[in-house]
Formats: sequence, C-alpha cells, structure tokens
Amino acid sequence: MTDELRPVAPADGALSVRGGVGGIRFQWEELEEAARVLALLAADTGDVAVALGYLDRDVAEFPWRVMHLQPLGGVACAQYQQALAYLDRAWTSTVRDGRTLASTEERLRAALRTYRLADAAALAVTEATRAAGGAAARAAARGAIDGGALDVGPIGLRVRTAGAPVRFDGTVEGMLDRLSAVEGEDPGTFEVLRAGTDEDPVYVVVLPGTQSGHIGGTGSNPFDIGGIAEALAEDSRFTEAVVLEALEQAGAREGDALVLAGYSQGGLHAVNLAGSQRLGGRYEVQLVLTAGSPTGWHGTGRSEYLHLEHRDDAVPELDSTPNEDDRHRTTVRLDNPVPPLARRDDGSQEPVGLGPAHKLENYAEGARLIDASSAPSLAPSVGLLATAGATGTARRYSFTATRGPRPAPVPEVRRRRGAPGGGSRLWP
Repeated sequence: MTDELRPVAPADGALSVRGGVGGIRFQWEELEEAARVLALLAADTGDVAVALGYLDRDVAEFPWRVMHLQPLGGVACAQYQQALAYLDRAWTSTVRDGRTLASTEERLRAALRTYRLADAAALAVTEATRAAGGAAARAAARGAIDGGALDVGPIGLRVRTAGAPVRFDGTVEGMLDRLSAVEGEDPGTFEVLRAGTDEDPVYVVVLPGTQSGHIGGTGSNPFDIGGIAEALAEDSRFTEAVVLEALEQAGAREGDALVLAGYSQGGLHAVNLAGSQRLGGRYEVQLVLTAGSPTGWHGTGRSEYLHLEHRDDAVPELDSTPNEDDRHRTTVRLDNPVPPLARRDDGSQEPVGLGPAHKLENYAEGARLIDASSAPSLAPSVGLLATAGATGTARRYSFTATRGPRPAPVPEVRRRRGAPGGGSRLWP
C-alpha cells in the first residue's frame, strides 16, 4: 500500500482523517477510473499504430507512383529514406507504448482486486460487528423503555428567543461554539440558526448532549438518558417531531438547506434525523456534524458527514464499530492533549462526568486544528460550513423541549358475578 492510500495526517500528528475524498475507498474509485482511462488510451494508441502502419506502406509506395513523372534526386531520396526511418521509429514506439499502457491497466486492476478481496473480508467482520452491536443496543434500549425504566414519548416545545442575532463564522470551531452555547443554557434547550443569505438561507440545528432528567415540575428533559434510548429504539421519532416544529417556527421552508450538529447524544439524533423521510425528505440536509458521539452503528446517507472523536474519549467507542469509510463520510481522530479538570473558586474540582476528553472544550481545541488542516477529505464539510457562515452572523431561535409526565396507569379491574341489574360489575 502506498503512502497516498493511507489516512491523511498533518505533520504535527494532532489529528488523523479517515474516509471522505481522501479515504481509501474513494481512492479506489479514482484508481478504477484511472484503469478505465488507461484501457481507452491503450486502444487509442493501438489505433494510432495501425494508422502509422498504413502511412508507412503508402510512403513506401510513393517512389513507384511518382517515378513515371520525375525520378527522385539525391537530396529527395535521402529525405525520403529519413522519412521512412522516422515512420518506422514512430510505429515501433507507439506499439511499445500501447503494450505498456495495456500492461499497466492489467496490473492496476489486479492490485485493485487484491485490495478489494482483503477489504471485503475486513468489511464483513466490521458489518457483522456493527449489526450485532446495533441490534444488542437497540434491544437493551427497547427493554428499558418497555420495562418502565426510561421515559420516552411526545415532546412539547416552548420558544425562548426568536430571531436574535448571533455571531456565526461558518467554521468547525464556530460550530463547536454553538454547541457550547446550547450546553451552557437551561436543560432541554436546543437552537435553530438561520444562516446563509436572505436569498439562500441555511438552517443549522444544534442539539445538546445528555443532561439531567428534570425541567422544573413540568416534566422530564428529552435529552436525559431516556433520549439515548429514544435514539436507539425509536430512531429519534419524538425528537424529529419537535425539531420539525422548531424549523417551522424559524421560518424554514421545504427544500431549504439544513445542517445538523450534535454533541454526544445529540449526534445520535442528528444522524437519525438526516436519514429520516420526514425531516431528511423535507429539507436538503447538506451536512451532519457530530462531536464525541458513537455513530458507528449508523449507515451513511446522502449528506456529508463529519465526525469528531478523541482518542481518549470513551463515548465514541461505545459502539465498538468504526464509522464507514465512505467518500461522503469523514471521521477525524483527535490526538490533542486533554486539559486537566479545572478547580472551582471554592477549591473543589469540577465533576468528572464522562471524563475530560469528552468535554466540549477539548473538542473545541480539535476543531481549530481541523479548520487549519489541508486534508482533502475535510474540504467538503468545511466548504459547506463556510457557505452557511458567509455573512458572519445568524438569526437564533432557541427552544426548550420538555417530555410530558408519563400518564398514570389504568387501574386493573376484575368482574364480580351477581352484581345488581344482572350481568357483571367492575371493581377496582
């Protein structure tokens, strides 16, 4: 395997990139196209060799055709012999080049077959792991829901702000800033940005990670641990309904461009929404960006995907399955040093949570490295974000999502014979 077929990594080693237009599978597609072009060139070269052969024959017959008019003189005869020599060398060279092109095509196709056989074996193992792991996770989530351990159900929506201007520069770092802004607000908050231009708006949906389970006394937070179960067992159908409502509140129309961004649990919802018929079929989902999310169980859709994962963050590894290596799906592995947990003013340490590597501040540092990278696989996602942030500002619509309390169970009833009026009577 050549260096050109390896994942792209900058010289500082702070991040590595897998998938996308610089990924191995896309490069195979390019190599297959190169083999096709080589075959065409070999055929064209063969045609040129045949034409040169006919030309050589015609030139060889030339003296016999003109001798009855005027014999060739010494100079003309020498030039004629030189022309014949040039034609012979051109024909020989063309035949040799045609054979070289055909041989190169054969060797390239043989190498591709070998690569594909090896990749197919590895991919079969990966897909089996993905299917088994995904099925097990969904079954566990379904069991927790059906057993009453986790709440999943319809979500209510309350508008917090409508159309407030915010800074949005259309960079990966800027996208992480928006995720941090949502994380810093009250539980259950998510936002929709109207970015782009007035003529070509781009709507950006920003979804938080897992949060606490209660929002005052009104109900539970749909982004609590039950939200993970909803993403796995229900394909985020309740979150999808509330995001669709939020987009309508923000003025989005059918066919508008859409960017979905999610941190941790929010990333699970984002990939689900991108592949759904209701939301993904209504809007043009251009980009899905996730940070610290276990997305290996999800297949690649029609959008561009950019996944940020840190080597020391255990959360993206929960699926035990790597993301697909696809031309439209790029996974960035961050290796930047993880800052230690900070001390509060009272001397106590901030909560460990899922570890310092999972914190958004850590991913924000990695986002700066991505913005500065020249890796070709990052160009489509970075370009789409740049288009969304063309004006440098966006209109912000923020919402509080609340999952209503679970309905009280219906009391079990039994029948007693001989009730007044004949027949039976219901008893609690």
